[in-house]
Amino acid sequence: MSAVGSRERPRRGDARLRRAALLAAVGELLAERGPGFSLAEAAGLAGVSTATAYRNFADPGSAIDAFFAELVGDLLEAFDRLPGGGDPLADVRAVCREWVEQASRWGAAAVHIRSPRGVLARRGEEDPFVGGLYERLARLVEAAIASGAVPRQDVRFAVLMWVTIFDERVVVDLTRTLEWSADEAAEHLTGALLRVLGRS
Repeated sequence: MSAVGSRERPRRGDARLRRAALLAAVGELLAERGPGFSLAEAAGLAGVSTATAYRNFADPGSAIDAFFAELVGDLLEAFDRLPGGGDPLADVRAVCREWVEQASRWGAAAVHIRSPRGVLARRGEEDPFVGGLYERLARLVEAAIASGAVPRQDVRFAVLMWVTIFDERVVVDLTRTLEWSADEAAEHLTGALLRVLGRS
């Protein structure tokens, strides 16, 4: 390996670590007080220079966009990593548990960057996050219907109710205000979802 190649890897690794620290700081600032912060504040919290922050992001808005894109990507990838089985309700429960586990970490930040448009409208507008989320949830609802685990129903409504029940504000209320564990919150929210889907 050349000396240049050996130097490049640590630099790239350091750059990734600095970006990760900046995004963590953005999440922390969003959770504390919403989007009214500067890149200099994010840099200070992350322990990097303001120049480094501006090398990564043009402004606070682009840093917030990157934070949201990362948490969305992590959530959808986590859903995809869950082992699917022959029991569609077990698959639903696994997705619900993962959702609560993740949202309990970033929900307080995400509430400040919510879109005013509805889920179904955004799916129709080809929002990549909503489209990806809808596709995964709809597939699970359809499998539950096909297996007879839940009655036939409008899948669009079922997915809309799923997203509503698992709204990050609800997760934050349960895990932070009521101080429930992620397991306890997931169990109650999953029970509510299954009742909405018609599972007695």
